[in-house]
Order: sequence, then C-alpha cells, then structure tokens
Amino acid sequence: MTKIFLIRHGETEWNKIGKLQGSSDIMLLPEGIQQAHLLAEHAPFHAVDAIYSSDLSRAVMTAEILAEKFGLPVIKERGLRETSFGDWEGQFLSELAIENPAGFEYFFTKPDKVQPPNGETFLESQARIMNALDEIIADNEDKNIIVVSHGAAIRLIICAALEIRIRKMWAIGQYNMALNVLIFDEGVFSVELLNNTMHLYSF
Repeated sequence: MTKIFLIRHGETEWNKIGKLQGSSDIMLLPEGIQQAHLLAEHAPFHAVDAIYSSDLSRAVMTAEILAEKFGLPVIKERGLRETSFGDWEGQFLSELAIENPAGFEYFFTKPDKVQPPNGETFLESQARIMNALDEIIADNEDKNIIVVSHGAAIRLIICAALEIRIRKMWAIGQYNMALNVLIFDEGVFSVELLNNTMHLYSF
C-alpha cells in the first residue's frame, strides 16, 4: 500500500487576483509561504519517505518548506506541472469569459471540450500527470509520499483515481494549500481525505 499526501501549493498573486496561471512560473505570496509553514507545523501525518513536486516555483517553494520539516530532498518532476493554458495564461478569468466567449465558453461547464490556443486539453494534461504519478508510485511501493502540485492537476488526478469524467472536475474543491490523501493498493486508488485545509486554522 502506497499512501500519497497530495498537496496544492500555497497562494500566489495570480490566485489572489484571478489570473489564469497554468504553466507560468509564479512565486508564492508571503501568505502562501505562511500557509506552507502552517501545514508543516500541523501536518496530520508524521512518517514521510519521499517528497515530489512540480518543477514550477510555487510548488517547489511549498515542497521545500515541508522537506525542511521531514529532512528530505525535493524531487522535481516536470510531469506534475499544471495544465498549460497557452495564450490564455496571465489573463483574468473574468476578461477571458467576455473577450473570448467562443474558446473559453466551456472552461468551467464542459472542460472536456476546451482547447486553449497553444496549450493542452485537460485530457492531454491528465495523461501527462498520471504518467508521472504512476512512475512515482512504482518507485515508492509501500511508502508514504508527499506530492505537491496544482489546482487543476490535482482535480485531474482525483478524477482519474475515482474514474470520474473530466467534465466533473470542477465539482471537486481544491483550495490553496489543500491536503488530499490517496491510497494506492493492489492497483486500485481510494481517497481518504479531500480538500482539507484545517491545518490553516490550527493556530
């Protein structure tokens, strides 16, 4: 049995103001750094064998704070990156909905039909992310591992784990610094915890 502590990175400026980040390399806000310290201090788990992270700065910064607590290196994995939203990245979600209704129309209602210009579909992104996660699990059989990734990426992992259609991905809550716990046992995923942020209110 492999236990995966699947964690979304802390808050960034673009999270705060509603810009679409995707694969853009955005740093954590001071608030995001504090969120990571709160999880490290109040983590509801004590034994960790390895820590993996998307190679984007906001995920790496989050992972490094957790790594300091557990005395482990951060293994950067490009495959855990957020979905690439191509030409939409850096734009406000509210403006995209108004200025590009034909392309952005189904982003939240029918994400399985969305094709960002010069970006990835969610199906392509899910395949990339799950390939990376499958390799991580194969390398860590019967271990406890931390995986730090991104909002849409984590939703896609959970959809794959529970065999939920991508069209329902936005029905899964995923706040900044949320903790999810997945179990992989004999080829089958189960979810023990979803979108937990109680560690942010434990002080």
